[in-house]
Amino acid sequence: MIVEAGARTKGGSMGLAIFVNTSDGFQDCWPPFFELFRLYGGSLCSLPVYLNTERAEFIDSHRSIYSTKVWAETEVRRPCWSQCLRRGLDLVQEEYVLYLQEDYFFKRPAPEGLFQNALKSIHADPKVGVIYLTPNGSRIKGSKLYSERFIEICAPADYLINTQAAIWSRKYLQSLLRDWENGWMFEKFGSLRARRGQRCHLALTPGSIEEGGYIDYVWTGVMKGKWKRECVELFSKHGIVMDFERRGFYREGSRFRSRLEVLNKLIGRPVPAVRSILSVLKG
Repeated sequence: MIVEAGARTKGGSMGLAIFVNTSDGFQDCWPPFFELFRLYGGSLCSLPVYLNTERAEFIDSHRSIYSTKVWAETEVRRPCWSQCLRRGLDLVQEEYVLYLQEDYFFKRPAPEGLFQNALKSIHADPKVGVIYLTPNGSRIKGSKLYSERFIEICAPADYLINTQAAIWSRKYLQSLLRDWENGWMFEKFGSLRARRGQRCHLALTPGSIEEGGYIDYVWTGVMKGKWKRECVELFSKHGIVMDFERRGFYREGSRFRSRLEVLNKLIGRPVPAVRSILSVLKG
């Protein structure tokens, strides 16, 4: 079982919760996500689960899931990714969250000892803001050994802040959010803000990864609104029925095309981009 990092208090728990960040447009991902989570999550399944939705609610016959429903019916404009995330985190009682997204489909059992070690480490050292639990995410250019299982990611590192599976200090994650940023901007500009801070960012050691001591899931099962073909075999293996034709399948583009898309994202949202640049300069 995963140990609590501290005793429960009137204001909630000092322990760990599962936080699945999603959007109402991804409701077709929820049943397969929770089916695979139930099969492979192990003791994670005993923790509180928050599904961060806008207005929708998901009912699971196997366990209680709290749908946050952070966007009121009276709010007309479309919610921003960071604003929804902040509102969802405001509803979490626990001090730490295992951040996941609705298309992180588990492929094998989660290693039990990993979460206990990570939770103990982040609770014992106030400087630690996040511990990434997957080989994907930060592009580490420099690191130093933090413990037997974890390394400290040293700046500069691309995607120092990213949205892959990780245990976060909830308050630290909230401190990096800016309400006008989408997920892509959060990773880009959140990384720059984090570089100017004093918090420590941990990742798995190469040895831990080689031993398979990480959360193994489809690395973003839906890309740009379309399924990765990897999901077909995984779902079929577990008897999960899905209409893949509705979304279609994602095709990998060239590196030049990817860079052009990044430029278009900035040009397409100039005011939020300027606000994010100023947020980095202000610290």
